[in-house]
Amino acid sequence: SAHGFDFVVATRSEKGMSVVGPEEARHIATQAREVFDVSGAGDTVIATFALALAAGADPVAAASIANAAGGVVVGKRGTARLSVEELTGALFRSHGPTAHKDAILDAAPAAR
Repeated sequence: SAHGFDFVVATRSEKGMSVVGPEEARHIATQAREVFDVSGAGDTVIATFALALAAGADPVAAASIANAAGGVVVGKRGTARLSVEELTGALFRSHGPTAHKDAILDAAPAAR
């Protein structure tokens, strides 16, 4: 692009996330859940997105993983930690048993 970005990612609150690249835009919807507190959710999303990218996930997969992570922490009160088990559970519920499993497992040791 003119500014040297490969893609742009935007969080869209209850509408999920969007990843916009030079060829297409992809939208990742949130899963319906009760929201208790959004404190720290953005930090969780960006940290998870960066970790997934560093582990080799493509931007859309990284956004999907990050979106699931944000969905878990908004269901907790106050700023909250996210465990690998919570994240894999959220991805399993939303995408099935093989959803981004390799990216999560590769990223897990770095997160500990």
